Parts: sequence; C-alpha cells; structure tokens
Amino acid sequence: QKLNTIGEMSCNPSFGGIGKGQLLREIDALDGIAPKICDMSGIHFRVLNRRKGPAVWGLRAQIDRDQYKKNMQNYMSEIPDLTIREDTVEDLVITQDKNQSIVSGLYLGSGEVIHSKSVIITTGTFLKG
Repeated sequence: QKLNTIGEMSCNPSFGGIGKGQLLREIDALDGIAPKICDMSGIHFRVLNRRKGPAVWGLRAQIDRDQYKKNMQNYMSEIPDLTIREDTVEDLVITQDKNQSIVSGLYLGSGEVIHSKSVIITTGTFLKG
C-alpha cells in the first residue's frame, strides 16, 4: 500500500532456519530477489544444528533491517518494465468465459481499474499495510 514500506521487516530480522532456509534456497535457485537482498544486508550468517546430521542443518542470516529495506527499495526501483504503485486493491475484476469465472484485473482504491491476464494475490507480512 505504501511505497516506503517495501522491504519492511518484522521485529525478528532474520531469514532462514530449517524450514524457511530451504524455501530461500529454492527462491535463490529461481533467481528470486529476497536471497540477494539478504546477502547484501546480512550482518551475521550461521549454520544451525551443525552438531547433528546435514539433513537438519539450517542456514540463518541476521539482517540489518534498515539496510534490507533500503537495498530492497533500490533493487525494485531498478527492475526494467516494473511499475510500482501506491494504492489499495479494493476488489477483483471477475469476467465470465464459458461458464467459468476468471480474475482479469483489479479495482483500486483510487477508482482506477487495472486489467491483466493474471493476478497474484499475497497478504504480505503486515496485513494492515
């Protein structure tokens, strides 16, 4: 909703662990952004459960919250053909095609309608924006 909250982290500024660490490695393999920004913003990196077997090792990075937010905003602003907008999605544009409902866009709080071939819905970290 607000441009200045892009990259905002919760009160626990860490990425990784046993479960989320695996997810981050998968995101990294797909050339995702979050692991890159973690590398740029990390202040402490460690392997959890090192005394146990490799199946339960978990990579974790402590992140500088301010640096992560700054690096994420800079990175996002430089992606070609990406327009970042500050607005609220109020509703989905639903169209009918052969007895099938299709999400084909968004109604914004500003009154604008954005039409699209696809819409990805996420809640983000902070549900109140």
